[in-house]
Amino acid sequence: MREPAKDAAVLQPVRLGAAGEALRRRIDRRHLLIAILVALLFHLLIVFGFWLIDRLRIRDIGDWSGPVLVKIGIPDAPESSAPDPGPLPEQIDQPQQPEIPVPDVPSETVEETVPEDSTPVQPESFADSTRPAEEPAASETSTSETRPAPEPVPSRVLGDEGGNSYEMNFDGSEDDVGRAGAYEYITSYMPLPEVLDIFMVEKIVGTKTMTPDFIRGELQKYWEPVLGEYSKKPRSAGIVPMQDRPYYWSLLTNYLNYDMADAEWRSAGMRPVVVEFTVSPSKGARGAELSDFALKTRTNDPRVDDAVIYGLSRWVYYNDTDHPVKGRITYRFDR
Repeated sequence: MREPAKDAAVLQPVRLGAAGEALRRRIDRRHLLIAILVALLFHLLIVFGFWLIDRLRIRDIGDWSGPVLVKIGIPDAPESSAPDPGPLPEQIDQPQQPEIPVPDVPSETVEETVPEDSTPVQPESFADSTRPAEEPAASETSTSETRPAPEPVPSRVLGDEGGNSYEMNFDGSEDDVGRAGAYEYITSYMPLPEVLDIFMVEKIVGTKTMTPDFIRGELQKYWEPVLGEYSKKPRSAGIVPMQDRPYYWSLLTNYLNYDMADAEWRSAGMRPVVVEFTVSPSKGARGAELSDFALKTRTNDPRVDDAVIYGLSRWVYYNDTDHPVKGRITYRFDR
């Protein structure tokens, strides 16, 4: 490797001062501005070129919308869609046909060939005589007689209550048999809770007629305070009769804010209760009575099964036939 000779000139990089650096930046900005202006002018020229081509191109008549007037006839025809046809020509009287003389024939022959009524036969009368008579009334009557009567609507009742749903079906038409009304929910006859929170019992918010003391007295007929909570009394003393359960459920839900969704009788995966029964013929204002209850599907709690049957019997039914009718209900626990 060759070494530089002594006292030889060595090239050094040129160092610009502050003024030179500012000049270089100013030149760069100028070049950038010129480039932007040139690009913008180029795009404007392209847009102008497309606009000019669009203005100068030949348009077809199909590109325009609106009515098109087409004249048929001579070039100078008036621009009117219904020209005046002018006065109508007068009707030409038809010449009277000359009378054809009738040759002299014997009177017997005339009687055979000429009818007694000498009035000429009109064309309309002749056409009516040859055409078969129409009988619209008879045809309409026959059509209405042969038309099949509409099928009766089967009796079916759908409903839901307290998160549960049910479907009732009857072996008859809707006009003959069905449910007339439901005055109590089936859930109102479900088993009441075994334990009540003492906080709910002590914090009852009553009314003028239903005071907290009165409500506590009603609850204490079947519940008693035990170890900081209200528990059902032992054995038969804590069993609320079926017909009284709607009253106590109303006390719990209205004055103790008890949530039916958290009732003790509910359990996960409860099967639907399917009950078959018989509807007797109606007896005046009392309606029809149910009998022959048969549980086809049960839950895991016999008390719930009994509550469904009892609540079902409390509804009002009708049976306008002269014989018993079978019915079926499927009661589902959806929550």
